[in-house]
Amino acid sequence: MEKQQYFQWSSFINDHENFHFSVDAIGEIYLLDLKEDKIWLSKKLADLLYYKRKEKPAQISTREFESFFPEKSRIVFHQEIQRLKADGTSRENCHVALDVAQGCLSAVSYMYYFGDSDYLLGFLSVDYEPTREYERHLEQIISELKHAQSVNQLILEGSVDYIFQLNFADNTCTLSPKALEILPLDSPTFSDALDRILFFVVTEDRQIFLDSMTPFLSGTSTEQYAEFRLRTKNGNVIWVRCQGKGLHDSQGKPLLLAGSLLDITEQKEKEQRIRQMLYYDILTGLKNRRSFLIEMDAVLQDPDEKGCILYMDIRKFKSYNEMFGHKFGDHVLKEFANMLRLYFPQALGIYRFGGDEFLIHLKEHKREKVLERLTPFHHIVSKPRELDGHIIYLDTFTAALLYPEHGHTAEELLSNANLCLYRISREDKRDVSFFAKQNSIDFSKQYQLENEMRQDIEHDFRHFRVVYQPIVKHENGCSRWIGAEALLRYNNPDFPDLGQMEMIQTLEYSGLILPIGRWVLKKAIRECSKWNNGGNHIVVHANIAAQQVSDVSLVQYVKKQCESSGLDPSNLTLELTETSILSNLETAVRFCQELRSLGIGVALDDFGTGYSGFRYLRGLPISQIKVDREYTSRLPVNQYNQVIVSFLHELSQNMDLELCAEGVEMQDELDFLNHMGISMIQGFYFERPMEAEIISKEFPQRLVSC
Repeated sequence: MEKQQYFQWSSFINDHENFHFSVDAIGEIYLLDLKEDKIWLSKKLADLLYYKRKEKPAQISTREFESFFPEKSRIVFHQEIQRLKADGTSRENCHVALDVAQGCLSAVSYMYYFGDSDYLLGFLSVDYEPTREYERHLEQIISELKHAQSVNQLILEGSVDYIFQLNFADNTCTLSPKALEILPLDSPTFSDALDRILFFVVTEDRQIFLDSMTPFLSGTSTEQYAEFRLRTKNGNVIWVRCQGKGLHDSQGKPLLLAGSLLDITEQKEKEQRIRQMLYYDILTGLKNRRSFLIEMDAVLQDPDEKGCILYMDIRKFKSYNEMFGHKFGDHVLKEFANMLRLYFPQALGIYRFGGDEFLIHLKEHKREKVLERLTPFHHIVSKPRELDGHIIYLDTFTAALLYPEHGHTAEELLSNANLCLYRISREDKRDVSFFAKQNSIDFSKQYQLENEMRQDIEHDFRHFRVVYQPIVKHENGCSRWIGAEALLRYNNPDFPDLGQMEMIQTLEYSGLILPIGRWVLKKAIRECSKWNNGGNHIVVHANIAAQQVSDVSLVQYVKKQCESSGLDPSNLTLELTETSILSNLETAVRFCQELRSLGIGVALDDFGTGYSGFRYLRGLPISQIKVDREYTSRLPVNQYNQVIVSFLHELSQNMDLELCAEGVEMQDELDFLNHMGISMIQGFYFERPMEAEIISKEFPQRLVSC
């Protein structure tokens, strides 16, 4: 048979890294399938059983395997299997004899049962001397120690690492020679047993060891188990698992305890690493949200407990990532975490919740005391500090909540903290704000709306849709469609009264305008590509928010979408408001220049409604001005509006810019605009925004002028 068909210990141990058994202590290996009644043999065991055969099987039936045992050993073998399954224990061992070509051999059989599975792992530690010699040796041991058979059973059940035997009659302890490698002992046997053992145990863990011994010493248990730390002869500290079984006399007094010490340092270190990952923030070393929920709920079990939590957010933290990169942003977070450690040394807990959100748990529960604790921190945090060659300010938004006044569970406190932080960050309040239930209703709705929008975006932009309002060329009493503006709509049944402005504000504040803005651009570009299939020149307009202007990869994204859809960039116009341009003029100018270099039009939307933008107009690389409805409304009777619109018309002609009048709803408004020479119109007078399917169907008929 092929070598790889034999059962291999190395493969098994690699797949079971928590399986602790020394290779030195095992002999031949086999795997018993209890369901199929088959046994897989290791190569070594097959060589032993089929010594004289040229080809040795890798798999045999259980009955054939048992044929190598004498009758008595066969019975023992069966009994041990049944004991494993009945008791649900993980290991049994016994002495058996083997009839093989080399003669009758003695072996110690170790068997491991894997819970409710159908498999049993077996080892045969074979003594190649005749069985009779082993039996004589066993009789000698029995004659020296009447209870040696029980002792042997206990030792074999213990770990093979460091075996111990505590004799309470003379207060001595005997350890296996291997223990001398780690413990500060000159001899494996020593007196004053418990005193010496306690001396090895780390001070903080001595009570753990004593508590584990109490049931055995009092006669209420025959077993002992504990995990604790030992100090080695080199001064190092290791973790051990100590477990043993013992004997008592007829009065219940302890006679003997035998077992093993298993080095579990590596296992404990792995558990600690897992714990670190589960309950601590990797970047800052602070505890995480999971830790807070567990610890806070434990505190709140006592209804009389009082305290405060401070929920902090670093003001404008995203700008550090955008300007200097995420590595610098991580350095900022670590610096902030260190500041919290410095200025809140008596805090009950300091946590990082991800991103730039931190939480401090204080024992103070009165507002004036909380503010006192915050005073030094707020004083220093407002000062500039140098980090990696950059001057930064670590201003914070801070929400304060008192418990149990503001929450009876950790989740309730966090929910209210989020609402409070959401409110003060929207209002840009830099001082600490205490949660107030009466002011939370509106912000709770906004918070829920933001969360709902996040979920909608993650689920393929459900509840969002794009509609299109035609842009019309009206001359000499005739009108034709020359383009359309893409407009975002949100129809969520949970928010039936949501206004358009509130939706846009929520998207912009939350930063969701970035993914939703790209989605609208993609939809608009693909839709416009359909309109121009017949060789037409129809332009689609799409709005760009202030945050999008700072998106350094947006221009390339637009270019890629035009290329993939086959749309000529000249058929696309992006609309920017005065506010979005003038809030970061240098970036906006560069953004517009990149768009214009691709042939994409740039329109200045809502012109004149924000800043006094005339002084900036000359330096902006735009192609169109859109007159806001504020100036087209009641145009025939409002002289001020007439002056503004007339001036804009003359200005656009002098600068060779297109001019589009928005919000036209009345016939007299249209007539007045035509009389002034303005023919590009958008408004309800002609069409309301339409679904994409309708506008695609209507466009071919609306392209022809009367």
